[in-house]
Amino acid sequence: MGVFLFSLTAGSYDISLSSAIKTLFNPNDLSDISMIVDLRFQKTILAIVVGGALAISGCVFQAILKNPLAEPFTLGISGGASLGAAIIFCTPLVSLAYFFAPIGAFGGALAAVIFVYILSAKKLFDKNSIILAGIIISFLFSSATVLLFAISKPNQMQASFLWLSGNFNAPFEFANLIICAAIVFLCLILIVFSNIINILSMPSDKISSLGLNTKAFIKFFFIISSIIAALCVCLCGVIGFVGLMIPHILKKIFKSNFSILMPACFLGGAFFLSFCEVLSRIIFAPINIPIAVITNFIGAIFFIFLLVEKND
Repeated sequence: MGVFLFSLTAGSYDISLSSAIKTLFNPNDLSDISMIVDLRFQKTILAIVVGGALAISGCVFQAILKNPLAEPFTLGISGGASLGAAIIFCTPLVSLAYFFAPIGAFGGALAAVIFVYILSAKKLFDKNSIILAGIIISFLFSSATVLLFAISKPNQMQASFLWLSGNFNAPFEFANLIICAAIVFLCLILIVFSNIINILSMPSDKISSLGLNTKAFIKFFFIISSIIAALCVCLCGVIGFVGLMIPHILKKIFKSNFSILMPACFLGGAFFLSFCEVLSRIIFAPINIPIAVITNFIGAIFFIFLLVEKND
């Protein structure tokens, strides 16, 4: 709640908390302050939804694949989304990029999921094969994206880069509200099935004794988590480290009890990304820097400390 209120007041134009709350609940106020508060409110809501969703999807990927490095980036989803959006920015559709870029990103992310699914199916959805397929697809799609940047015009490349680096400028239109609702609904489905995820995270010999159809559940959770990540990219571009770092931190507190860990991940991811969104506005105000710059910087420092701690 503190970060939410702070996000309404902080920025290149500071607003008092009382003024922010007053204008937020006064729909007839058309002043400059009201427009600023409304815009910050929208950004904060998007940060809460996307941050929580990315953290939950990362938590599920790590559980079902039993790999602490599993997340949308390492599974190729972000690479596919980047390629889909880059294609839009390098075509005549760039004039309507605010509409077509999210569609392209979602299509690219789904294409990556389909490719990973097909490749891993050849190995009967072995956990290591899913990770390896994701890395292969990620490199393939990232190379194609760089190729598009190399042959595109400078203004197209800049627009594509800024969009892909993460932002919460998506307007509160009906389509985006539907996407937010879909993301929250899919996250609730994962939380409802958290007991099954508890079982899937157990050692393989214990799972086999329970008679659970692990392959079917792994497919189900992989597809749901992938769709969540793809929808998040539609709203804000590619944002890394949230799905990797937040589960790592909260597992130290809640261990591997996913009934508690997954809701905690949603709240933790929402808090973290909301905080990063505020930082992106105030560090170099009045310039808004891409969200991914903040998350990548914090995430890299976190894992450096984690590596040093383990070595000690």
